[in-house]
Order: sequence, then structure tokens, then C-alpha cells
Amino acid sequence: MTIKNRLIFSFALMIVIIIFIASILFIQSKVQRDYLMNSIQNYSLMAGIREIQYYLEKSGSACDFYLVLGDSSERSKFFEYSGMLKEKLSNYGVQLNNFKIKKDDYNKFTDIAESCDVLLLRWKDVIEMYSSGRRDKALIMVENGILSYYDNLKNKIYKEYEYKSKAFQIAELQSLRMEKINLIISIGLSLFAVVLATLLSVVIFRTISNPLEKLKEGAEKIGKGNFLHKIEIYGKNELTSLAEAFNKMADNLKKSETQIVQMDRMASLGQLAGGIAHELNNPLTGVLGQTEMLLEKLPPQDPIKETLEKIAKAAERCRKITKGLLDFSRQKDYTFEYIDISKLIENSLEICASDLIASRINVVKRYGNNLPKAYISQPHIQQVFLNLITNAIHAMKHGGILTVVTDVFLKNYISVSFKDTGDGITKLNLEKMFTPFFTTKEPGKGTGLGLVISYGIIQKHRGKILVSSDGENKGATFTIRLPSGG
Repeated sequence: MTIKNRLIFSFALMIVIIIFIASILFIQSKVQRDYLMNSIQNYSLMAGIREIQYYLEKSGSACDFYLVLGDSSERSKFFEYSGMLKEKLSNYGVQLNNFKIKKDDYNKFTDIAESCDVLLLRWKDVIEMYSSGRRDKALIMVENGILSYYDNLKNKIYKEYEYKSKAFQIAELQSLRMEKINLIISIGLSLFAVVLATLLSVVIFRTISNPLEKLKEGAEKIGKGNFLHKIEIYGKNELTSLAEAFNKMADNLKKSETQIVQMDRMASLGQLAGGIAHELNNPLTGVLGQTEMLLEKLPPQDPIKETLEKIAKAAERCRKITKGLLDFSRQKDYTFEYIDISKLIENSLEICASDLIASRINVVKRYGNNLPKAYISQPHIQQVFLNLITNAIHAMKHGGILTVVTDVFLKNYISVSFKDTGDGITKLNLEKMFTPFFTTKEPGKGTGLGLVISYGIIQKHRGKILVSSDGENKGATFTIRLPSGG
């Protein structure tokens, strides 16, 4: 998983956790709020019942005092308290409608309210009898019909009050319990969120910091010139891609370093080769000239003649070596122009046609379409082509196939490859192919300068020459990349 996806996943997970915690707290708070509202409702109803009970008792006391004392003020108090009782009953009924209580509770209240109305009417009748002078009849009515009814009503109100009081206590306890539960849940979920966030942070931090530390160490080693160091980061994310880029950069730097060393070596060897060639050329010319003069004077049967011919061949070989050294050291007189690379290859193949036929080598041509012209020095590049074709002929001692392919490389280069089916090159020798005087040919058949000179020519053209092989007897491929004129 990439770092970006990990961060997105972690962020999404934290959002889900926050939503989950918020949902739980919302549900718990709603339950607690319901308990609290239930507690408030029961307390309000309990207070209402208590007021009804109070004004009912006050009404009864005022009626009793009026019947006993005959005090008109008590009669006024009765009517005042009875009015307040009706008002409290009305308010209580409104509360019940607002609270939307159970039907049974509403029926109980209706029964109490009706009983209160009946009792107040009876009290009024008794007071009217007493006021009109029928005192005895009023007292009998109180004893026979009102007292028991009044006691029964008070008992109903008291039970309702006790019921509401217990309901209030239960709701209050439930509300307090839910408050504690909510506190515990809040603390627990908060700790869970903190622990989870910490773990996610540690995991993400390690997945980033550890690879970054490796990248830092690798960059320091590469910066100190250890281009063989490989940064190993496992997984598949942005940092592994960065590590791969660092490793590729190190490989490219190693190749560049090798090329620079090779170029420096070539320059030094070029100067040395030029000096040696100049020093050897004059004595070799003298030896070869004197040998040819002696061969002309000696009769054919003279035994010394064979020895002189060997000397002449050796001198001629040395002369070719010095000429190659001079060509390698000079490589001057470059005249660049736009050349059709396919025609130049054809011309080079025609020059080597007799050798190719004699060696039973078939040539396969795969030229790219619409190739741009190459900006090159024609004789020098032809020298490279001839050298590579000759090397391919020597590598295919028993015949074979030479495949020549041209194509466009990276839009700005023309690629030319010569692939043979000959002896092939070992992995060890691949690294030495452009080393001066190194050759895989039989003794006496190669100077070891052909590829070196070709390397120098291609460098002058700001191009590249590459060699590849799968091993001995598996052929070899030489590829040249030259800048195009397009």
C-alpha cells in the first residue's frame, strides 16, 4: 500500500471512529435527556398533586370551621380555596396533555378531578343549608355523605402523590446513573481513540521514517563514491520507487565514472601510443626497406631468403600496429556532414562482400523506415562499420548470419546494430572489449586496436558504442548510437 493510500485510510478510519464515538455519545445523551425529562415531568406532576392536595385540605378545613364557628370569613376562605383548587386541577390537566402521559394516569387524574368537583358541590350545598338556618341537617349531611367521600378522595390523591414521588425518584436515579455511564463511556472512547491514533501515528511514522533513514544512509554512501551500494526498501510505495530511482542513479553514475575513466585512459594511451609509434615507425621503415633490398639481391634458392621473408612479414605487422597507434592517437581531420546511414552501411557491406561470401555468411538487413540523416564524418564512421563487419566475419569461422538493424533511438539518435552468430563473448571479456591491445582473436590475427579506435571515433561523434553477448558460442551484438540531423 502506498503512503498516500495509508494516510487516506488512516484519515478515513479516524473519521469513522469519530462518527462512531459521536453516535454513541449522542444516543447516550438522548437516553439521559429522556430520563431527565421524565424526572422533571414527574417532579412537576408530583408538585401539582401536592398543590391539589393542599387546596383540597384547605377547602375542607374552611368548610369545617364555618360549620363549627359560623364565621363568615371561613366561608369566604372556602370559596377562595375551592377556586384555587379548580385552577390547580385545570393546570394539572394541561400538564398531562403536554407531557403526553399514559392513558391510565390520565384516567386516574380524571377520576380525582371529578371527585373533587363532586365534593366541592356537596360542600357548597352544606354551606348553603347552614347559611339558611338548617344547621342540624347540614351537619347530618356532612357526617353521612361527605366525610367518607372526603377521606376516600384524600386517599386517592395521596396514592397518586406517592406514585409520582416514586416515579420521580426512579427517573432521577436513572438520570444520575446514565450520567455516570456517559462519563465512563466518554472517557473509555476517548482513551480508545487516543490509543488507536497513537498506534496509527507510530505505524505511519515508522513506514516513512525507517525508509527515509535508509535513503539518507544510501545517499551519503553514494555521495562518497560507493556506487555499488544498493538501497533496499521492501514493499510497494513512493519510497520504494525513490529507492529504485537512487539505485538507478548510482548505476548510471558508476557507468559514467567508468566511461570517464575509460576516456581518460584513452587520452593517456593516445598520447603514449603516438609517441611510441613515432619512435618505432622510422626504424621499422629502415628494417623493412633493407630487408626488401636483400630479398631482391638474393637468388631464389638461397636459404637465407626464407628468414628474410619472415623478417619482412614481422616488420610489416609491426608497421600496421604503429599505423593503428598513430590513427588512434591522431583521429583528426573530421569533416561532419549529413549522410544517409543506410547507404553508408550498404557501401561498407559491398567492400566486405567477397570476405562475407568466402566465409559463408548471410547478411540480413532490417533498415528502419524514414530514418533521418546522420551528422557524421563519413570516412571515420565507415572505418567503424568495416571494423565491426570484419570482427563479425572472424567470429563466425564456420559461417553464420550477420543481422544489421537500423532504427531511431530517443528521437535524436540513430541506432545501428551488428549482430552475429559467432563465438560470442564471456561476461569477463565484455568489460575489456574497448581496452587497448585486448583481443579475443588467435595470436597474430589481431592487434587489439580496432575497437579502441572505433570507440574513439564514436566518442568524437558524441555517440555511444555498446556490446552485448549471452556468452560463448552465442554470438555478439555491437550497437552504435549516432546523433541524427533531425
